[in-house]
Amino acid sequence: MSDAGVIRLDHGELRRYEAAILNGLGVPSDQAEIVADNLVEADLRGVDSHGAHLVELYVARLRSGHLRPVTEVKVVRDDGATVMLDGGIGFGQISGVAAMELAVERAKAHGVAAVTVREGTHLGALAYYTLPAAEAGCFALAVQNGPAIVPPYGGRSGIFSTNPFSWAAPAGEELPVVYDIATTAVAGNKILLAKKRGDPSIPEGWANDEQGRPTTDTATASAQNLCWFGGYKGFGIALMVEVLSGIVAGSSFGHTEQTECELVGNRRLAKGWMFLTLDLERFCGLDRFREQMDQLIRDVHNTERAEGVDRIYVPGEIEHENRAERLASGIPLPAALIEEISAIGADFDLPPLGSV
Repeated sequence: MSDAGVIRLDHGELRRYEAAILNGLGVPSDQAEIVADNLVEADLRGVDSHGAHLVELYVARLRSGHLRPVTEVKVVRDDGATVMLDGGIGFGQISGVAAMELAVERAKAHGVAAVTVREGTHLGALAYYTLPAAEAGCFALAVQNGPAIVPPYGGRSGIFSTNPFSWAAPAGEELPVVYDIATTAVAGNKILLAKKRGDPSIPEGWANDEQGRPTTDTATASAQNLCWFGGYKGFGIALMVEVLSGIVAGSSFGHTEQTECELVGNRRLAKGWMFLTLDLERFCGLDRFREQMDQLIRDVHNTERAEGVDRIYVPGEIEHENRAERLASGIPLPAALIEEISAIGADFDLPPLGSV
């Protein structure tokens, strides 16, 4: 354990432990493994807000009966290049994987595909879905909405989620480019994780307090009243995400509820999303695309650097490096978080996390 109270865990152990907890709560083994893999991949890539930190949330939702342990994905409408799915208020990771696999399959058949999901729940980090699509030779875009927690630009009452989006594109010799962000300055889970770690402050521009006043005090920062990245520009992108993943997907949006789940408004459990895919072979040709992506990435890398800048990155590059380092050295988790997950595991006769 370091001075910061962090313990490194093997990714395989963490994945098995999280899957065992979910399985103990009635999630089928194959589905529990997918959810756990999604969480561990986020931790491996350094997206700690979407990793093991979410176990407690998922467990609470399962125990309350609001999140259905067995996810059944149903087809609402299938028109070939466009498909509408219903996630049945089950795990978003299950319907998310099914939706992106279908989006890639249909893009290969039609050149372009769009798959929407309604009645889904938390998807986890969106790069988990766009990166495999890029590796399959597609350009992929994912957008997702959620609970009405974040005020519009200049407002005080919540109407949007953090409305994240991700895009990914393959390269050749270079690594794929993967962009995955919330349209708020940070995801709300980063505020919650900072509180869980006991951080005294957060960076300026992350969040407001409950009255909508900017703050850097972790204790008073709201995980809902977040700041939009780029001010009104981020808000404009969030509005686009709301249109595609809410209205187009037939899901809830703004203050309009279109869900069977009783949790609505700022407690809304059901989310909607859209995955868009392009088969790059149909456009400039996949090999040519890979070659030219390599050139573009190298152009970025070789740009004359500003004073004090040692290296210029493209999106996803830091996460790729984090993953390689954490696969080798373990995933760093706060001791408090390990204790939290171990306490849950004890309910299923699991030994403390990290003790084996």
